[in-house]
Amino acid sequence: MRYPALIVNREKVLNNARTVVELCRSHGMDAWGVTKGLSGDIRLAGIFADAGFRGICDSRLRNLRKIKDAGSPLPRQLIRIAMISELRELAVMAEMSLQSDIGTIRELDRICASAGITHEILIMIDVGDLREGFWPTELPEAARELKDLEGGVKLGGVAANFACASGVLPGHDNMARLVEYRDVISGITGVEMPAVSVGGTCCLKVIEDGLVPEGVNVLRLSEGVILGVDTAFDRVIPHLARDALTVTAEIVECRQKPSVPVGDVGYQAFGEKPVFTDRGLRKRAILAIGRQDVSIDRITPLDGDVEIVTASSDHLIVDVTDARAMYKAGDLMSFRPLYPAMLACATSEYVEVIFE
Repeated sequence: MRYPALIVNREKVLNNARTVVELCRSHGMDAWGVTKGLSGDIRLAGIFADAGFRGICDSRLRNLRKIKDAGSPLPRQLIRIAMISELRELAVMAEMSLQSDIGTIRELDRICASAGITHEILIMIDVGDLREGFWPTELPEAARELKDLEGGVKLGGVAANFACASGVLPGHDNMARLVEYRDVISGITGVEMPAVSVGGTCCLKVIEDGLVPEGVNVLRLSEGVILGVDTAFDRVIPHLARDALTVTAEIVECRQKPSVPVGDVGYQAFGEKPVFTDRGLRKRAILAIGRQDVSIDRITPLDGDVEIVTASSDHLIVDVTDARAMYKAGDLMSFRPLYPAMLACATSEYVEVIFE
């Protein structure tokens, strides 16, 4: 095995996925799996298919292309608003997409109609998080403009994101408004739109609490399935495993050094001016993984006696003075990642992604 590595326990992720599917089904909802956290890994797409997810979501067409080429049986949905320059590729790489711009929708409709393709879209509505989506007051006019499409685009429903850009949490009221907005668009266009889709893991708590309003029927997620945590509500999800992923790196140096730098301290390479506490001589280990590969403030050492000190682009420096293990060069050290760290590792070409 090559290091650094992001190691995925397939069975634990599969069990988490099955648990989420059953929870959604018990509340009349379908689960769609988001693969972007592991950079569109086809093995994750396979887990979602085995667990009973209804479709695959990703924010990058390159990832959806990998999944399509691998022969995944699930429909694919682009969940980042498409650039006009990539609409021709979108038409053949995904059956569905989220859309929030009339001009883009019209161009996609024209491209699909010319190619004899029907592409389903969900109209993104901003219910408060201030990311993408039509603002509610725009919906009547937008709906009127959607009445005269050429037939290349099919209106499949509406969608919203929660706790993403601004941290706005999902709840009964803002989800219920999403259903109402769907009905407004349907009433004006005369098109029945069955899907009301919400994302992401934070919506699980609303489901668990029995507060999802009637009509909300699709959940898009990945964080909870893979990591067993809900960042938005700052909780460990009790019915899901949270130890399915580890980041493992190799120690390349281990020795005693002062705990405070010697000399005047300025800003380091990433624009930060670090502050150090004088703790005397400390034993420090350097690992062959750095900020280029992982978010160092979003990983936790599995060895509770190890402390993260700082990192450069290529090296992670940890304090192992109080550790019972006698760490040395060549030893491995593992960490529990949160979502940003997982995303960075999966995106870095220098980190091996291993499914066990």
